[in-house]
Amino acid sequence: MSSQFISFPKDFLWGAATSSFQIEGSPLADGAVSSDWYRFTKTPGRILNGENADTACDHYHRYPEDVALMKELGLKTYRFSISWPRVMSGRKQVNAKGLDFYRRLLGELNDAGITPNVTLFHWEVPDWAEGDWENRETAHAFRDYAEAVFKALGKEAPLWSTMNEPICVAELGRLFGVFPPGRNNDRTAYGRVTHHLNLAHAMTVQTYRQMNLPGEIGWVHSLQEIVPATSEKKDLEQAQKLLELSQGVYLGVGAGRGYPDSFFDFAGKPEGYREEDLKTIAQPVDFLGVNHYFPTYARYSPGFDAFDNDRTPPPGAPLNDLDWPVVPEVLGNLLVRLWKDYGYRKLFVTENGFSTRDSLRSPDQTVHDDARVHYLGTYLEAAHKAIQAGAPLKGYYVWSFLDNFEWAYGYDPRFGIVHVDYKTQKRSFKDSAKWYKETIAKNGFDRGALPKNPSYRYKK
Repeated sequence: MSSQFISFPKDFLWGAATSSFQIEGSPLADGAVSSDWYRFTKTPGRILNGENADTACDHYHRYPEDVALMKELGLKTYRFSISWPRVMSGRKQVNAKGLDFYRRLLGELNDAGITPNVTLFHWEVPDWAEGDWENRETAHAFRDYAEAVFKALGKEAPLWSTMNEPICVAELGRLFGVFPPGRNNDRTAYGRVTHHLNLAHAMTVQTYRQMNLPGEIGWVHSLQEIVPATSEKKDLEQAQKLLELSQGVYLGVGAGRGYPDSFFDFAGKPEGYREEDLKTIAQPVDFLGVNHYFPTYARYSPGFDAFDNDRTPPPGAPLNDLDWPVVPEVLGNLLVRLWKDYGYRKLFVTENGFSTRDSLRSPDQTVHDDARVHYLGTYLEAAHKAIQAGAPLKGYYVWSFLDNFEWAYGYDPRFGIVHVDYKTQKRSFKDSAKWYKETIAKNGFDRGALPKNPSYRYKK
């Protein structure tokens, strides 16, 4: 074995991840109801090229084929989300056909020996939830939905997450206008949404515990290291502010530390905010899911965006096709810091991956994806170093299993290790899938065998 072979712990969980709206298609089938994202995709000018998720990867009909591909890859675990509007046709109205779809999917996974890791909320809010997350009542409606799912399926999966990246719902929908409801710099709404998402998460954890289910429950966040662009005081202070507003408002509150002052300075105290909520939100969880792709650069620049921050990466930085910087060592630093700062006993990297764009690459480069192989290898190397430093990292989920509908970007970006021909729905392994299959089989990989000149783009 090569001296550069990186070996992972024998019980390490190798997985891949997706989300319901991005792959399932058939968003209104079998009693499912309309959602904020369904309507958003039908609004002119919101989605690149006017695309929508009506078909996506047609996973709603092709899930047995997809699970068979997962088994062929050797996946130990699969992370997916349940669609709230598919399962609940009203506040307390369970759509049995929607639940049955996920029951069948869980059955396929368990029969294949693939551990399900289920996320309850990956951004879709049913239209019947009036005011969506700006309304405190939506947090209670979410708890009711979670209870219905737990009653029906709670024993079918050992790993559950309350929600995926709540920061995106609050920021991208209320401060940057690229997610529903598409508003810009509405700080008041941002504050309410953040608080109600926290409350919904916590009440769901309480419900899971009260039902004495046999598995574990956690939450999943988009987490970056915040890197000051310079050593100037203004950029150092900006980095601290961004850290508080991206992590303190979730992980800090969850750890019982309350909201940082910067949150109230930025958004004001949310309407309907109650001090006793903080005790509810401080629910211990079994694990933290870490979604990480790139560092965030902190450069104080008044008026640049809602946070007065210029995130532009430095010249020469390697980039993916969405202009996200590739800095693998940051993942290792992040995992160690999260473990030390918050005391989590179990971490998963629940998303990590590389985007190519059809508009920037040839079809050959899309399938022979040397940059993705290099990205995954170097980020896994950083994760391995974190394990060696003591971080309790128990598994890794590549984003994503399939090419899929990438929200406001439509179908132009591809994150999948499995290629999807959207016209025929044919699936095929990219080079990255073949590499990942071998990595899983060997429980590690040869660092020296990674592509030598990966086809990254570079910041000018």
